[in-house]
Amino acid sequence: MTSIAIQDAFVLLLLEKGYEKTSMRDIANVAGVSVGSVYQYFPGKEAVAAMTVRTWVRKLSTALSSAVDEVVQAEGQRTLREITRLLAQTQVHTMLEGGGRWRVLSSIERRVSPQLVYNRLYQHNVNLFGKALTSAVDWPEGLHDARVAFCAYTVVDALVKQTLLVSAALPSADVMVEEVLLALDGYLHAVRQSNARRE
Repeated sequence: MTSIAIQDAFVLLLLEKGYEKTSMRDIANVAGVSVGSVYQYFPGKEAVAAMTVRTWVRKLSTALSSAVDEVVQAEGQRTLREITRLLAQTQVHTMLEGGGRWRVLSSIERRVSPQLVYNRLYQHNVNLFGKALTSAVDWPEGLHDARVAFCAYTVVDALVKQTLLVSAALPSADVMVEEVLLALDGYLHAVRQSNARRE
């Protein structure tokens, strides 16, 4: 509970003061614990940041995993379009509901996440996309599953994150889902056409 309180305090301070102006003492004060307690859990501010980012990325992974389980349990009864809509809705709603929190965490994610950890978490979400997409009743034979899953996830993740990072006013979740689907549909349509020409 103390670790979560520290992480929650860190996110609040990011929103209020930004990363550079946030100190371990600030984190302790907002979390309602002593500075010594914060250092018992984390050796420094960067460690607090890294753990907080991982916690939030795992929340997204958990939401995606639940959506993928729903798809797989449907036993091949869903089309690629239905699956992409569910995946897009899950990612968009999860990240937009966090609003400013995802914005500030996305802005420091690459700074505080070791490359290996970042790659592992990213690949986990790519694998979830791959599992869902390839379960579609209309998934084309011969498609390079791993690469398509990587590109599909990257389209969704990048569009949502960049919207959070650079947009002064965020669109509604419904508008964002439709924009993500346009990009994802365009990519998947082009891939299927290319695959059909090779056959």
